[in-house]
Amino acid sequence: MVTVEIFPALICYNNTIATGNDEEQIMKYISILLSKKLHLLLFIVFLYGCSSGISMKEHVNDWMSRPVSELKQAMKSPDSYASKIGWKETTYPLAGGNSVYVEPFSENCSIHWEITPRGTIIRYRAVGKGCEQESSSDAFIRNLMPPPQ
Repeated sequence: MVTVEIFPALICYNNTIATGNDEEQIMKYISILLSKKLHLLLFIVFLYGCSSGISMKEHVNDWMSRPVSELKQAMKSPDSYASKIGWKETTYPLAGGNSVYVEPFSENCSIHWEITPRGTIIRYRAVGKGCEQESSSDAFIRNLMPPPQ
């Protein structure tokens, strides 16, 4: 086992005193080890940041009651999922005069936003096997709330 202790004027390495050139090499070795640990830590933090995307619940909460025009603009951003997959705008009409705007959220998951004739997002429905499962109480409350007029 190698033990290194640093004293003001000398370095003890394997129970022998190192000075001069040996001391410089030991210090260089220690700084390399510390640097590698720091790089590993930064790499782990970076990976965590890449893997922690926005949840569907946060996403829908951010867009409820907002103009669909703002959502369309955000979807044109190069870092949006829709832009990355080359999504073409998809809408369809509903019987009551509202329409649905479809946004791809992730692989095998899209959000169908219900839009008023004035262009306001009032409801959503997650469609696809890749969507997060919403708790039944959230779905119940969302279905009880009447849409704003």
